[in-house]
Amino acid sequence: MTVVEPAKAIQGTRVGRICDRCNRGLCTGDASCFYATWYADTGWYLRRLYCGDCGESTIESGTADADEVVGEAVFWNHQLAGVRITDRSRPEDGE
Repeated sequence: MTVVEPAKAIQGTRVGRICDRCNRGLCTGDASCFYATWYADTGWYLRRLYCGDCGESTIESGTADADEVVGEAVFWNHQLAGVRITDRSRPEDGE
């Protein structure tokens, strides 16, 4: 399976509305952040959703075995819109 560009794959992903860090509810139009991982059998998988205050713009320490991204988006009617990747850690980058 070919790795799809993460921003394109995550755009339009349906999500819950609660920040995984502070439990604040997101409303349509709110800034949000996310963490996602690539899996060869299923593609990009959104692992965490954060409000704009709790999100991170960089990956502090990447894993040697996963393609990971963090990014920003607008929470829009339980979907991510305007997705932008802010940092990426690929398996070949190592630790």
